Amino acid sequence: MSTKKSTAKFDTASPGFVYSAIVAFLTIFAVSGVSFPKEVSVLGLEITTALSTGGIYAIIGVVITSVAFPIYNYIKTGGTFTWLGVFGKTSTWIALGNAAVAALATGGFMLPEGTVDQIIGAVQSQNWMGLISVLALTVGNTFIRWLKEKQATA
Repeated sequence: MSTKKSTAKFDTASPGFVYSAIVAFLTIFAVSGVSFPKEVSVLGLEITTALSTGGIYAIIGVVITSVAFPIYNYIKTGGTFTWLGVFGKTSTWIALGNAAVAALATGGFMLPEGTVDQIIGAVQSQNWMGLISVLALTVGNTFIRWLKEKQATA
């Protein structure tokens, strides 16, 4: 009986991971007070699209006009960036959680949409039973199903 190793690997070039990483990065600046010309999710999609099409001028144009200038203007007008201010915001944790879920998805582990929001909402409201419920029923069941699929393909 031969065993096959799964070929699913973490790939930082995955479009979903790249998008989530960009959105997480932009969200950190947005919660610190930077005003971007578009919503962070739309801006992240534009940057991801420019990266995937390979147009260097498009990438430079989007990043300079939509990211660099707003950050520069924020700093120029006296805006301050503090880690406590950034990581004290729920939206930062949701963005980072979504980036982590996207990283897991590149290995084949997919959580249902909105799970990160439910986890962070439960922690923020100190609803520990709700957190246990989400972790056990949603994350736990999904993880067990993922493990069974990995073992079946191995």
